[in-house]
Amino acid sequence: MLTIKDVAREAHLSPTTVSRVLNNRGYISEKTRKLVYDTMEKLNYHPNKIARSLQSNTSNLIAILVPDSSNPFFGELVTCVERQCMKHNYRLILCNSFDTYEKESRYLKLLQEQNIDGLIACSHILDENSYQNISLPVVSFDKDYRNDKIPIVCSDNYLGGTIAAQHLHEKGCKRLLHIAGPLTDKSLLGHGRFFGFKNYCEKNGIDVVTYSTENHFSVEYYREFILSSVRESLDSFDGAFCSNDLIAFALFQILQEQNIPVPKAFKVVGFDHTIFTKTVSPKLTTVAQNIPLIAEHLVNTLLEMQNGGSPERGVVKLDVRLIRGETT
Repeated sequence: MLTIKDVAREAHLSPTTVSRVLNNRGYISEKTRKLVYDTMEKLNYHPNKIARSLQSNTSNLIAILVPDSSNPFFGELVTCVERQCMKHNYRLILCNSFDTYEKESRYLKLLQEQNIDGLIACSHILDENSYQNISLPVVSFDKDYRNDKIPIVCSDNYLGGTIAAQHLHEKGCKRLLHIAGPLTDKSLLGHGRFFGFKNYCEKNGIDVVTYSTENHFSVEYYREFILSSVRESLDSFDGAFCSNDLIAFALFQILQEQNIPVPKAFKVVGFDHTIFTKTVSPKLTTVAQNIPLIAEHLVNTLLEMQNGGSPERGVVKLDVRLIRGETT
């Protein structure tokens, strides 16, 4: 039976160096790392990951908990996170909460019982008390758990809302609609989009009406929401900022059905700029989050914690930018 000693002998390295490569410990040059993996492939050597996990108290496993990976934003974020994990020789476990308290709670309990190295929390059904005494490193995306042990990574949501309002203002809009996500949970940092938009409009004398959706992530839900809550008053507005691109696309469809021309009579701005946004027609005007950079910060912060470091405990806000499309 092959061991790391056989790999070390074949590669002309010490067993300690091979072990460090396999356990992702200490500094290892890319040349040495490649040599070890090439030698393992040559010898058809497969390390016993369970034994390594028990011996080193690390599994090289990271979990990400999202509301629903079929949502374009979270699907793209998961892909980018997995790419970052692969760079560091980590594997990713995907957990979907499907926006239910029970699922998120069960996953949180299960992940603490497993020998995983950390959790990226993107599903925000549970309140901050549920994460107060968690036994593994956690990095939060877009939610403040009011726990100085849980760093937060997010986009600059306030700036995003401001950019959207300014763009619609510059396009001549005077009566604006804002369709936001749920606004009752004050720990969700996505509320910054609402405040940035609202404050800009107030400072510039622009009328704005806000509608708040539930925490769902499908075009079908947003269509039903707009049809039941907003449709009768659509012709009283000349522009809208939607807190994600699925809402913006659903709104655009309904405007078409109501024979309200976009962008001539009604202008629409979304938020996210995922692969979905880049492929739908017409091209949406939207505020883009830098999803690959978000993923990089989430993974690097978590690995720094797992390796005993002390990353910044506040909120890391990443820049957003306006993508001009055909809806304004």
